[in-house]
Amino acid sequence: MTLFPRHRVLRLAAAAWLAVSWVMLIVLLARPELQANERTALTVLVPLYFLSFPLGHLGLLACNKVKRILYLDYHFVPDIASEGPLLWLSLTVLGYAQWFVLLPWLALAVRRLADFLLRRGDPAAR
Repeated sequence: MTLFPRHRVLRLAAAAWLAVSWVMLIVLLARPELQANERTALTVLVPLYFLSFPLGHLGLLACNKVKRILYLDYHFVPDIASEGPLLWLSLTVLGYAQWFVLLPWLALAVRRLADFLLRRGDPAAR
């Protein structure tokens, strides 16, 4: 299992994924709603949420749990300027890991298992 895809097409897709992700971060940080501490600034991350679904959803739930713990235990409410980059980071890392690390690893494992099972059932391969 590697962090960077070996196949050229997958490398281009991973580069495009990271480029789109960085553009969304730049747009998020440039929004005037971010400095005004308005939640509408986070709407920029909605496409990234869908691109990283379903693991990105787990990241969103984890960020919400951290916010809830900070509020209930320490009476601290993080502002949007810190919440936005945290959400972006979790969506980007989990989405990249899902599509370019875990999925290729799982596909290779399934292929090896299928090859093993087909060889075992083939009398000519013995």
